[in-house]
Order: sequence, then structure tokens, then C-alpha cells
Amino acid sequence: MIGLDRLMEIEGVVAAGQFSEDGKVIRKVGELPEDLMESAELCVHQNQVSSDFLNSLNKQMTREYGSLVGWTVWGSKYSVVVVGNTRVFVETNRGDYNQLMIDLAGSEATGPRPRNY
Repeated sequence: MIGLDRLMEIEGVVAAGQFSEDGKVIRKVGELPEDLMESAELCVHQNQVSSDFLNSLNKQMTREYGSLVGWTVWGSKYSVVVVGNTRVFVETNRGDYNQLMIDLAGSEATGPRPRNY
């Protein structure tokens, strides 16, 4: 994964941050109000909820989904993309989500593609 400063260079990204497993802010950059930047506890909680959901899918379906890598919430004005302990706030209509996912996942666009079948 790349650094927060590089994430800030992606089209539409307005803020980024990293948080610990107990919801403490480790680092933050960007132009969001302080209360949004301090919302790391919400991200930790959503990581757990999303992981529980994925575990349920793994138990009930014949297809193995694997473990949680990240999640996204799309709002009409802003979206939040979380991968591991890194969260990125994006202007929904301006974001370059392809580049964001490539950078957050740590693979190159020309690299191997995951199988979805």
C-alpha cells in the first residue's frame, strides 16, 4: 500500500488517515472537519460488522469469499473507502476509484486480476 500523501494526489480524494485496531487516529491528512477525521472508531466497528457478514457468507455459500480486505460506503456527496486500517474520504462524483483501489490494494493495473467466477 502507498502512503497517505500519495493517496491525496488521486482525483477526488479530500482526506485520508490511518487508525489503530482500538480506534485511535495514527495519522491524518486532508481537508475534512475534525469530527469526521476523528471517526476512526466507526471504521473499526464497520470493519468488524463487514468481517462478520463475510464470515456468514463463507459459511452459507458454496463459494469461498475469503477474509475481509476492505469496504466502501457511497454517499451522495462523499464516500469512504477503507482497506485495512487506512480510510480515504472521496468526493463521490469526482473520485478516481480505479486508481484508488489499485493503490490501496498494492497491485499494478497491469498485474494479475482476481477471478470473480
